[in-house]
Amino acid sequence: MGASEYVDNKQGDLEINRYYLFLLVKTTVMPDGVEYYVIEDIYGNRHLMEKAPYKNYGFTLGEKVEIRIDKVNCKGKVFFEPKHPRYSLGATVEVEFIEHAKEKDKFNEDIHVLKVRDPEGDISSVMPINDSQRKPDFKPNLLKCEVYGITKGRLILKQIG
Repeated sequence: MGASEYVDNKQGDLEINRYYLFLLVKTTVMPDGVEYYVIEDIYGNRHLMEKAPYKNYGFTLGEKVEIRIDKVNCKGKVFFEPKHPRYSLGATVEVEFIEHAKEKDKFNEDIHVLKVRDPEGDISSVMPINDSQRKPDFKPNLLKCEVYGITKGRLILKQIG
């Protein structure tokens, strides 16, 4: 018999990219000065989730919230992402165009981006989808985008035609 047959895992396993109901137990400020939610998983284990990114989610202590296990880093720290109260992956949103800008890509090269303000008021960058959008005279009021990610409460957008 292998050792695993003798292990009785009482705490359960939380799978990455899966949603679970967590109880919002309380808030606490840690020595780093950051305020966190103390959340309790379905197995009764407590975790910390930073509070600030979710200030507009309307959470109430004592309620159960759907939270996705986003990732676990190499040190074992678990990152959580609550279900957004208004938007989901694949949703289409209209965003306000702000300006043209340059940013560095992962190879440290300049790329042209369009700065936009999402419906939550956050400023993001989206890639132009054609050459005419790279021209300085391209200044629409609104652009249509798809929500292709949500990280720390912020919408990650991709422009669609």
